[in-house]
Amino acid sequence: MSRLFNVFVVAAAICVVGGCASTQGPCAPGDSKTPQLKVGVYADRGPSGIGAVEWFRLINESPEMELKLLDGKAVREGGLDGLDLLVMPGGNSKVEFETLGTNGVEKMKAFVRNGGGYIGTCAGCCLLMDGPDRRARMMPWDTCGSEGGTLFLNFTVNAKGAAALGLKEGDHKMRYHGGPCMWPTTNVIADAKMEVWGTFNSQVSLKGKTGKRMHGSAGLVGGTYGKGKVFVTSAHPEYFNSTIYVVKAAIKYVTGRDVTFPQRPRKWRALAVGYVTSGIAGVDCAATALDIDAEEDFDLVLIDGDGINQRRLDHLDVLVLPTARLKKNTAIVDEIKAFVDRGGKVVAFGEGVSMMPQGGIKSSPRAGVVKTLRGLMK
Repeated sequence: MSRLFNVFVVAAAICVVGGCASTQGPCAPGDSKTPQLKVGVYADRGPSGIGAVEWFRLINESPEMELKLLDGKAVREGGLDGLDLLVMPGGNSKVEFETLGTNGVEKMKAFVRNGGGYIGTCAGCCLLMDGPDRRARMMPWDTCGSEGGTLFLNFTVNAKGAAALGLKEGDHKMRYHGGPCMWPTTNVIADAKMEVWGTFNSQVSLKGKTGKRMHGSAGLVGGTYGKGKVFVTSAHPEYFNSTIYVVKAAIKYVTGRDVTFPQRPRKWRALAVGYVTSGIAGVDCAATALDIDAEEDFDLVLIDGDGINQRRLDHLDVLVLPTARLKKNTAIVDEIKAFVDRGGKVVAFGEGVSMMPQGGIKSSPRAGVVKTLRGLMK
């Protein structure tokens, strides 16, 4: 049984492993008395890109964690109750705020204030900042700018960060794409006791603007908000195997628990399925990616607009379109049409149907997409 449980379905499962009876899901390997960490990952509009889906996959794959996909409605209706940790992926922080709604943001703040953990990457970091509008104002930092390109930058972890996270003091290279260059504000944020744990040891100006202060600005911040613990970063440590150690360290700090991420098995699979990650459009969109990933005959390949422009479609059998986020990019639309013309298949559901090329296959999410993909193998 998958550890994924949908926020719209309430189910009670009892697991008996080595004499352990639990309603928390499967017991953690090696410790029959330790329940899984219950981790909510936000999957409404706002999160976007390969990094967001990697968060869903990582939490879903870890034997020490149980994944709960959340949208704004679920948060507003008490979906954070009983969770140990909330993860807010990268994407667009202002859209994350809008889909949470003012009441949802207050629920999130209360969750952390009362002892819940929070990890935010990129936009999930911006969401907590002390900005002018559509910010949760949970920490006294704002941004002086960012860079939109995909970069691999040095972040210098200081002595306090190294001690809190159990990391080596000094430079750590991580993927960066548009995250905030944080500088402190003068406002006092009630309940917040946070500090800089790492700074940018890089300076980039892709458009020639020299006013931005990336070098020396905060790129990792951690501490407490009320009774809860918080870790946020401008980077994307969830993206590559080489930086998963930062994810493990963040979870250990926030929850006090060690977690593992098993290596994904590599074997020949019958169908290479590309999944467009540019714009998550709800829980069904996120869950469909995980359902494809669970199929032994499918090789899930996460792909974004950059990947399409870099001709990664050449290595796919099928492309799944869950959203229409890339519809206005004519170059990408032309690449998808060319993919179909040379024999590739396109399966679309939800908003993705509106950018489906001629010859594409309309489907429904989750089981509908899986059934459609299975049909293409015959």
